[in-house]
Amino acid sequence: MLASSGIIIVIAPDLGLRQSLTFALEVEGYQVEAYDSWAKGRVPIAPVRCMIVDDQILRGHHDLRQELLASGHAVILLTDGMSPPLENNPWITLTKPFDGADLVDLVKHVARAT
Repeated sequence: MLASSGIIIVIAPDLGLRQSLTFALEVEGYQVEAYDSWAKGRVPIAPVRCMIVDDQILRGHHDLRQELLASGHAVILLTDGMSPPLENNPWITLTKPFDGADLVDLVKHVARAT
């Protein structure tokens, strides 16, 4: 049984991270689409439950941050905890490394909030 309607979009340049996120979410019944760049994952066809974005995708790309904000999607931003935080970050953040259960809890929280 699917956890709910809508896909989860994962955008992270690291293949291992994308695979780990996809696995943790699919085990919980979520449908996931994972991409290595913003250009590939920014225009989903299906309804979106939320987006999980590695902050490395957004660093130095103010236009991408604006596009993500304009998308209206709920966003979980993955950070490394060592890089300076993104200015004016309006999104829920999750610091790497994290437990799969922490990620699933945030996805559930985002779903309740939207």
